[in-house]
Amino acid sequence: MAETLIISDQELAILCDLMSGWGAKWGQTLDDNKQQALDRLIAIGFVELANEQSLTKYQNTAKATLLLSELCVGISGG
Repeated sequence: MAETLIISDQELAILCDLMSGWGAKWGQTLDDNKQQALDRLIAIGFVELANEQSLTKYQNTAKATLLLSELCVGISGG
C-alpha cells in the first residue's frame, strides 16, 4: 500500500521555489515557519542539501520532482 503524505501549501510553495531557482535568494533569511516547513521536507525526503558547486543551498530530490510532475499533469488536464 502506498504511503499517504500531506504536503501543506507552504511546503508546496517551497518545492516550487526550489524548482524555479528562487531558493537561491533565501540565503539565511528564512523565518521560523518556513524553516520548519523546509526541515520537514528534508525529513520526508523531498529536499536535500545541494552540492558545493550549486548556487542554491537546497535542491529538490527525485521524489519531489516526481510529485511536482504528477501535480502538473493533474493541473494541465493531461
